[in-house]
Amino acid sequence: MDNNYDSNDYYQNTSSEGGSKYRLNQSSSDTDLSSNQGASQQNTYNTNPYGGQNPYGNQNPYGNQNPYGQNPYGGQNPYGPNGGFYGNQNSAAVPMPHAISDAAVNDVLVKSFLVMFMALLITGITALIAAQADFIFKAGPVGIIVCFVAELVLVFAATSAMKKNNVMMSAVLFFLYCVVNALTLSVIFYVYTSSSIAQVFFITAIVFGIMAAAGYFAKMDLTKLGNILLIGLIGIILGSVVNMFMHSSGFDMFLTIAGIIIFLGLTAYDVQKIKKMASSNIGLDPMVIGLYGAMQLYLDFINLFLRLLRIMGRARR
Repeated sequence: MDNNYDSNDYYQNTSSEGGSKYRLNQSSSDTDLSSNQGASQQNTYNTNPYGGQNPYGNQNPYGNQNPYGQNPYGGQNPYGPNGGFYGNQNSAAVPMPHAISDAAVNDVLVKSFLVMFMALLITGITALIAAQADFIFKAGPVGIIVCFVAELVLVFAATSAMKKNNVMMSAVLFFLYCVVNALTLSVIFYVYTSSSIAQVFFITAIVFGIMAAAGYFAKMDLTKLGNILLIGLIGIILGSVVNMFMHSSGFDMFLTIAGIIIFLGLTAYDVQKIKKMASSNIGLDPMVIGLYGAMQLYLDFINLFLRLLRIMGRARR
């Protein structure tokens, strides 16, 4: 009978006996699976299990006429030309995330900068009122510590509200944070002259705007740079704690300059991050993204302003 495995058989002749169970290149041998002789009968699978005339030949479920086209993921399969969930002909497919237009991304950035401007305005006015009311002296060390703790709590609470896509709660907590932050910042009116504070503020606005533009137009991905800057920021915080005991003016100046560099870089990084969040939004309200961006930019601006003020501000006499 015909050999079950014909000319295309991949089993080689390795038997030491006179005849192999599986003969190579023998189109019509008289061997069967147990000997080289036997009754002749037609192999169900013809030349080989996957050959031309077997029951699964050109008409097999996966052949040219199979319901999915030329291959399981071919041209006419019900999931579209590319065989994926996002194919052009897929009537029941999961919708592909639509591309966010540049106008929508820019709208989120505009929201971020407008909210940041409002936050800075609230901070400035509140700090000026607190200075005139001698808040620092009336609150004392305990009051200042309470304000610092409240700032941390409000930042974490605002971030949590943003993750929950709660626009109203995010806005309330963020602006409340700005008010509390202004109470602690009011001390600068006792240390520096009002004219130097105003000058440094405008200088900060200029360099901040330059770095924000750099982040907006940057073609390179600033993610790695942002990670390095965040590590540097942690280093500055730890260095500041150490210098509280060292009282080194030289080390303090080094930390101040390093802080300026870091927050300039973070400004560019955060602007690009806001763009990425807006362009790949998967469900957050655009206003929530705008608020998140505003909080990041606000923190960058305030920290940059304070460090520039330490270098350029004129002290009261």
